[in-house]
Amino acid sequence: MNVHASRRQTVAARFGVLGGALGVGAGIIQATEGSRIPDWTGAKADPGALGLLTVALSVLAGLAAVRQASTGISVGSRTACALGLLIPGLLCFTTVGRLWYVPGPLLLVAGTLCVDSWRDTASMIARNWARCLLSALGTFEFLMAAGAAPAVMAVGTVGGITLITASWLPTSRRPVVVGLLAIGTVPFAALAWTAIVPILLLLAAAAVATPLVHNPSSRVRVAP
Repeated sequence: MNVHASRRQTVAARFGVLGGALGVGAGIIQATEGSRIPDWTGAKADPGALGLLTVALSVLAGLAAVRQASTGISVGSRTACALGLLIPGLLCFTTVGRLWYVPGPLLLVAGTLCVDSWRDTASMIARNWARCLLSALGTFEFLMAAGAAPAVMAVGTVGGITLITASWLPTSRRPVVVGLLAIGTVPFAALAWTAIVPILLLLAAAAVATPLVHNPSSRVRVAP
């Protein structure tokens, strides 16, 4: 790793940890005082649940910021860290309103800085397009859950995390992958079936995952 890359990752870590810490504070304010300051918190119907979701995502972002500063991690791991910063950075604008105006940009900058090579990252994504698409579906489940009722939001949040996790496991562990895919999609579709979109999410995830699951030798490819 060259000096320039090392400095960039150090800055990314500092921005990410600071953004994560401020995000935890914003989530706590939303959970405890959100109904009293609706102009600042987005006038949400369920500030408590959204505040807890914000805290969890902020902690995730902080951990990703610390992890990306490690030396010798793969392109795939660094990309996962970038997503661990960028997804909360974008998503929490919908959970805590104006309270996210400072932590959000900090996480977005940190997520951008932690990428060493955009060319290598794009190449890795192209080689693992199905896994990346499953991760995108998991992120989409997060977005749908953010504005839902507390029970649906909880199930959607767990489902999104589970779907993203399943997308990057070795498919040689077929029973585990299939089980996680089911947990990540079926409960959410069952609870929110009247919205139709969760059903489409289930079908899309099944279509994308089928080639991976039926190819036990499929693995994450991070090298050219």
